Amino acid sequence: MALDGLSELWDLSGPEVPDWVAHELTFGQTRLLFLLSKHGPSPIGRVAEWLGVGLPTASGAIDRLERHGLVTRQHRLDDRRVVQCGLTDAGRDLIDQISGMRLEMIRRFLEVLAEPELTEMARLITIVSERVKAQFTPGQSPGPA
Repeated sequence: MALDGLSELWDLSGPEVPDWVAHELTFGQTRLLFLLSKHGPSPIGRVAEWLGVGLPTASGAIDRLERHGLVTRQHRLDDRRVVQCGLTDAGRDLIDQISGMRLEMIRRFLEVLAEPELTEMARLITIVSERVKAQFTPGQSPGPA
């Protein structure tokens, strides 16, 4: 029920196509940008682990993002055999645009709530957050199902 309601809100958000869509990135490429944003410059081997692919496939994914000007490769100074890839300024800007769009959409959805409803929403989000964190923390119970 809640997912249906959220899906309906998503549909109501309008048919606008943000500027970053012009990059024509696949979901996997976008995911890789977010992973690099979260973890910082990383060796291609680590990228392959994240994506669950071999080194040639990971290298190909980096090639495509490099052609878009979103990532760069550099040999590590302490070990020239290791090639690290990281976001360029354009890649960081793109992640900021995507994240900003998500935050703006959430703000628009929440601004229709009255103060007591926002308080209740915050309480529920805290419960969800705590239970999800508990799922990823060994030895903690995630709470009622």
